Amino acid sequence: MSNQDLSMKMIQARNLFKSFGTHRVLNDVNFEVNKGEVIVIIGPSGSGKSTLLRCFNGLEEIESGIITIEGETFASKDPGKKDKITPKQKKEISAKLGMVFQHFNLFPHRTVLENVIEAPIIVSGVKKSDAIIMAEALLEKVGLSDKKNAYPSRISGGQKQRVAIARALGMNPDIMLFDEPTSSLDPELVGEVQKVIINLAREKMTMLIVTHEMRFAEEVADRIIFMDEGKIIADEKPDKIFNNPEHPRIVTFIDKITMRQSNRQE
Repeated sequence: MSNQDLSMKMIQARNLFKSFGTHRVLNDVNFEVNKGEVIVIIGPSGSGKSTLLRCFNGLEEIESGIITIEGETFASKDPGKKDKITPKQKKEISAKLGMVFQHFNLFPHRTVLENVIEAPIIVSGVKKSDAIIMAEALLEKVGLSDKKNAYPSRISGGQKQRVAIARALGMNPDIMLFDEPTSSLDPELVGEVQKVIINLAREKMTMLIVTHEMRFAEEVADRIIFMDEGKIIADEKPDKIFNNPEHPRIVTFIDKITMRQSNRQE
């Protein structure tokens, strides 16, 4: 990946803490994302990866710490106190982020095209005719022009996830968050979704991606963040993580995941 346009800090996280009951899922997390960077977050289940992503768009609230999105404070909290940012401010800032989940969350009673145009029309007030033009271009981008009038029940899981990506892009976000975007898919459908994300990376879309697909992570990432027990253990270039990891926890994890994925492909 090139280093152009990397001067702007798209996301900054400072001293983030988050617990569910007595279980601490984020433990003093600090990092930042530059404009145009693709950050892939890996680590064992329960390490805080998905929770971190959900804190960036307000689906989860931090207990303490500061999150800024494109220089604007999105969350600022002292332990035991209320967030200093109003819900209205949060809503405005969170519109800069699009999110794609493990499960596609498409409206089953709406066609592929209708799924993509719904939010721009209702949330952003885009004219329907303009929304349709935009949606058709996005469906072409993800390779689904021929499915625009199909209902979700009539398309594959990989196609549903590509519709979900088009739908998120329809809100014209500056940053895309992907939470295990291929984990619900049959192995033969994983590649078609990964290809769309790789193409977005080539267009310099700023992205944070949580995944267990190590080969994909190595191919698409500018940086790899490894999380374990709510902490960032490493924040390195892919080559360093996969070919010369210093932390024994990373070595164990990658060996285990790589072996599991090799067995799955045989």
